[in-house]
Amino acid sequence: MKEERILIVEDDLSIAENIQEILELLGYVNIDIANSANQCIKVIKKYRPDLIFMDIKLKGDKDGIELGEIVKQMVDAPLVFVTSYSDPTIIERAKRISPAGFIVKPFNTNDIHAIVEIVLYNKRTKPAPEAAVVKTGTESPFLVNDAVFIKADNAFERVQYDDIFYIEANGNMVTIFTKNRDYNIRKSMKEIEDILPSHLFLRVQKSYIVHLGQIESFNTKEITLLQGGIIQVGRQYYNSFLAKLNTITES
Repeated sequence: MKEERILIVEDDLSIAENIQEILELLGYVNIDIANSANQCIKVIKKYRPDLIFMDIKLKGDKDGIELGEIVKQMVDAPLVFVTSYSDPTIIERAKRISPAGFIVKPFNTNDIHAIVEIVLYNKRTKPAPEAAVVKTGTESPFLVNDAVFIKADNAFERVQYDDIFYIEANGNMVTIFTKNRDYNIRKSMKEIEDILPSHLFLRVQKSYIVHLGQIESFNTKEITLLQGGIIQVGRQYYNSFLAKLNTITES
């Protein structure tokens, strides 16, 4: 019996069960199946898989490559794409997130056996990173790492990150809503995303960036902030948003 946990992300149940049966024949017993991006994120949070099979052509607002980018931020597990496409454009997109390999449909037992053994062997034997080289997502290249200085009138005002509620785009301007005042800045949302630390702030809609620490509650459509504001969540942003939060569900 092999202890490694394997996640299969596939919306075609017959294909998912085929991969599962092959893995069980190979001695793997800790196997989970997810049929959507939302379910995939929940399984990863709960079980922290050692290997992920990801179908490229998933139904929904994100394909397997886009979901793979989110997954890579959540868990250090090799990702194997399952695809029936050999389109060079798709392959180039997939290569950008450095997958551990590809399985092309239709596949057989030998195909799955070879990729699983090689990928998991490489994972087990990969040298641990040097402690001195490891960097956390909270590190900052700036001397002040708990605040940003925003120019207002003729001076730069210090604004604590924890005092920023959210940012809203309005044409070629953005408004930064904070505890003490609102700032209107001639910047794009992309520029603001690059300035603010990604472990604290996240874009949840085309026109909104929210401070994760200011969230009171949320569902698939909207976020309620501690100060009472409500922000709509874009469908294409929801899974990235969910992946950033520590959540507990009934199942």
